[in-house]
Amino acid sequence: MRRVLIYGAGEAGEMVLQEIRQRPEENIVVLGFMDDDNAKQGRSVAHVPVRGGKDHLSAVIRELDINEVIIAMPSIRKPVIREVARICKRERVKLLIVPSTRAIIEGRVSYEQIKIIHPADLLEREEAHIESRRIREYLQGRSILVTGAAGSIGNELVRTVISYMPRQLILVDINENGLFYLLQALGDGDHGRMTDFKPHVADIKCKPMLETLFTLYRPDVVFHTAAYKHVPIMENNVRMIFLNNVIGTRNLLELASCFEVERFIGISTDKAVYPVSVMGKTKRIGELLLKSYAIRGLRASSVRFGNVLGSNGSVMTVFERQIGRGGPVTITSPDMERYFMTVQEAVSLVLQAGSMDGQGDIYVLEMGNPIRIRDLAENMIILSGYSPGVDMEISYTGVRAGEKLREQLFYREVDVLQSSFKGISIERCPVQDDRLIEILENIEERVYLIEEEDLLHDMDCIIRGGVAVAPSHALSP
Repeated sequence: MRRVLIYGAGEAGEMVLQEIRQRPEENIVVLGFMDDDNAKQGRSVAHVPVRGGKDHLSAVIRELDINEVIIAMPSIRKPVIREVARICKRERVKLLIVPSTRAIIEGRVSYEQIKIIHPADLLEREEAHIESRRIREYLQGRSILVTGAAGSIGNELVRTVISYMPRQLILVDINENGLFYLLQALGDGDHGRMTDFKPHVADIKCKPMLETLFTLYRPDVVFHTAAYKHVPIMENNVRMIFLNNVIGTRNLLELASCFEVERFIGISTDKAVYPVSVMGKTKRIGELLLKSYAIRGLRASSVRFGNVLGSNGSVMTVFERQIGRGGPVTITSPDMERYFMTVQEAVSLVLQAGSMDGQGDIYVLEMGNPIRIRDLAENMIILSGYSPGVDMEISYTGVRAGEKLREQLFYREVDVLQSSFKGISIERCPVQDDRLIEILENIEERVYLIEEEDLLHDMDCIIRGGVAVAPSHALSP
C-alpha cells in the first residue's frame, strides 16, 4: 500500500486526487493534503483533510506512516521545493511532483505526469534570469543559425529563441532523427507559424557545406552549440574531436566573418580551464579561436558552462536510468565534485551573452558551490523511495581517463570582471598570436598524416600560448 500526502490543496491537488482514485489498481491511498495557506488548513478536499503546512510535514509523515509525498502546486517556489525535499530526505520518503505548470493551468493533470522530482529543483541557489528586452533587440525579425540544434542545449535554445519571433531559424545538426523530432515538437507550438524553419542535416567539419547555408540564408546571428562532449570516449578519438570541435568551430567563425554576421556566440565548458582531457583542450582552443576572430572584427562571445542537469548523457540522466532499473548507481569517486546549472540557465546565459559587447571574452554564470556527485546520487536515490547502500547499491568505479576530481571556472592569470547582469562574470580571454588561425590550417592539412600524440602536443602548445613557436611539423612546407 502506497500511503500518500499531496502537497498543495488547490485545484491541481484535487486533480491529482481524482486521478489516483480512478486507478485503484495502483494501490494508493491519499491520507491528507498539506498546504501553507492558513485558510485551507483544517478543511477537507473531497473528504480528505488538509493537515497543516510545511512546518507540520515531518510530524504528519511520521504519524500517518507516509511513504510518498506528491507536490501539486503551480506556483510553488524553488526554496519551498528544497525545504520539502530536505524533509522528505530526512524522513526517507519518496518525493514526486507534477512538473508542468502549464498542464495544471489548462486542467490537463494526469497520473502519467507525476514524476520524480528533478534535481535542478534542488540547487541551493536561485536560478539566473535574463533581460528580455536586450535579447529581443538582436533576435526579433532576424535570421538565426543554430548548430547542434537537435542536442539538449540546441533544442532548448531553439524553443526559447522562437519566443523572440525571429524571421527564420536555420536548424543545423548531423543527427537527422534529432532534427525530425525537433521539428515535430516545434510544429505543435503556437510560434511555429511566425518563424520560418530551415532544417539542414549538415556536418560542421565540412566547410563547403556550411558555406552553402551561409550563402543561401545570410544569417544575422549564429549560436554554435554543436560539439563532441563525452570526455572518456573522446580520449580515444583525438583526431575526430579536433576536427569537429576545433576545425568545425574555425569553419563557422571564418564564414561568420566573411559573411559579416552580426553576432556569434560559442559554447565552452569549465573543462577548458587548465584542461587535462582532450575534450577540454579542444574547447579551450575554441575559446582562443573565437577571441582571434573577435580581434579581426567579428562580434563574438564565448559562454562557459558547468555540468548541465538533464542534458543528454549527463550524470543525472545516467543516475535516473540506473535507479529505474534497480541499481547499482555508479560513481567514479566519492570525492568527485562538479558545478551544475539547469538547461534553462545555460540557454539564458547564451542569450544574454549575445546581447553584450562581443569582444571575444568569456561569460560565466555564478553557479554557487560545487556539488559532490555522491551527494547528488544519494539525493536522487532517497527521493526515489530507496535507501542508499541498503536497497539501492552505490558502486565506485574509479576516475576515468581525462577526468579531474574538481573543475574550476576561471583561469587565475587573467582578469575576471562582473558584467552588467547579476550573476554573470566576464573572463578576459588573452590575446593570442595572429598565427593561431594559420597554425590550425597547417595542422588540419596534416591531421591524417601525423600521430595522435603529435596532434595532442600541438594542441598543448597552442593552449600554453606557444603559438609563436609552433610545432615544427605543423608549419613545415
